[in-house]
Formats: sequence, C-alpha cells, structure tokens
Amino acid sequence: MPILENLQNLEVLKLKRNSYMGRKLACRLGGFAQLRVLHLKSLLWLEEWILESGAMKKLECLLINPCAYLKRLPEELWHIKTFKQMELWSPRPELKPKFREVEDMERYDIQIYPYGI
Repeated sequence: MPILENLQNLEVLKLKRNSYMGRKLACRLGGFAQLRVLHLKSLLWLEEWILESGAMKKLECLLINPCAYLKRLPEELWHIKTFKQMELWSPRPELKPKFREVEDMERYDIQIYPYGI
C-alpha cells in the first residue's frame, strides 16, 4: 500500500480477487491524494481498514463487493467532503447499524445489496 498511496495521478483503484492479502489495510495521512474511486472486491482476508485523517481527501465513490470479514468502515470516511456514493454487497451484520447513525444520509447515495439495511 505505501507504494500505491504515493502515486500522484492515481484516480481509480480496483483491488480485486485477493490482490491484497493483508488483514489490515492502512491509508496514511496525505496518501491517495487524487483517488476518486476505490473498489474493494473479494478481499477475503481483509478485517480492518484504517483511514488516517487527510488520506483519500478526494474520494467520491467506494464499492465493496464483498469483503466477508471487514468488521467496520473507518469513521474518517464520513469526514471526506467529496465522498458521496457507496455500494456494499453482502456486508457483515455489524456494518449495517452505522448507516443509520450517519447524520446527513441525504448527502450520500448508499446502496446495499441484497437490498435493504
């Protein structure tokens, strides 16, 4: 991840089919400076995602399809001003209550499949 997060022109990142094998994904301050779209697909071992404040500051869209062991989304995600769209496929039950807590839900286009939270 340290190499990818320092690519200055990276706007779209698709990590698919266990292309990332770690249990923890950490994105540091200032990392992924131009990233607009992040797609995490079938990262079967991913349990924890840490997003430092100031990382992915231009993120607009997040797709998670599915990451079976991901227990929570980083709180910092909701503080990214450009963030507006999320698509989750088969999220763990403990992820669902967080969407009810998000104060400004109309700001976000959140789709959960199978349908419903």
